[in-house]
Amino acid sequence: MPMILMSWRSILRLIRLHYQVVGNIAVLCLLVMSIIDYGYIYHECDLLWWCEVVGQEEITPLTVLLHIGGIKVAIILIITLWSYGKEGAAKDQQGNLDMPISFVRRRYSRFLVMLLLASMDRLIQHHPRIDDFLQNHKDCGEAVKEFRWRARKLFERTDLQLCLPLHEVLSVDEQQEKELLRLGYGQKLTQLRELDIYKMVYNTRK
Repeated sequence: MPMILMSWRSILRLIRLHYQVVGNIAVLCLLVMSIIDYGYIYHECDLLWWCEVVGQEEITPLTVLLHIGGIKVAIILIITLWSYGKEGAAKDQQGNLDMPISFVRRRYSRFLVMLLLASMDRLIQHHPRIDDFLQNHKDCGEAVKEFRWRARKLFERTDLQLCLPLHEVLSVDEQQEKELLRLGYGQKLTQLRELDIYKMVYNTRK
C-alpha cells in the first residue's frame, strides 16, 4: 500500500509539472471525440464506418502529399498555440515567483478572514425566521469549518504541496479578493497577524 501511494504521488507531481502538455493532449482528444460523436449522432457514422472509409480511400501520390501537408499545418498550428500559451503562463509564473513569501502568506491570511467575515455578514443580514435558524446555524458551522481547513495550509502541508510553489498552495481568487476589498473588508484587517489565524484554527489563547 505505501508503494502504491508513493507511485500515485509521483504521478501527480509529473502532472503538476507538465500540466500544459497534459492540457494540450486533453484538448486534442476532446476535439477528435467531438468529431466522431458528431458524425455518429447526426450521420450515424460509427468507428466501423470510419475504418471502411480509410480502407476504401484510393492511395495516390497526390493524396499522400495532401495528407502530409495537412498534418504539417496542424502540427505548426498546435506548436504555435502552445508556444503562445507557454509564454503567457511563463510571464504569470514569473510575476508570482517575484512575490515575497511573507506577502503571499499575509495576502492569503487576509483573504480567508475576509471570506469568513463576508459569510457571517450574509447570515446576520438575512434576518432568518425561526424555521431557518437550524439551517443558518449549519451554514455558519460550514463556513468556519472551511476557513479552518484552508487556513491549515499556512501551518501544515502535504508532501505534494511542499513540492509546489507557495503561491499555488496559498492561492487567492483575484476577482473575489477585489470584490471583498471594494466592500471594505480589507480596512478591518490592517492589524491582522498570522498568530491570530493560528489561534482561530487551533483554538488556543496562548
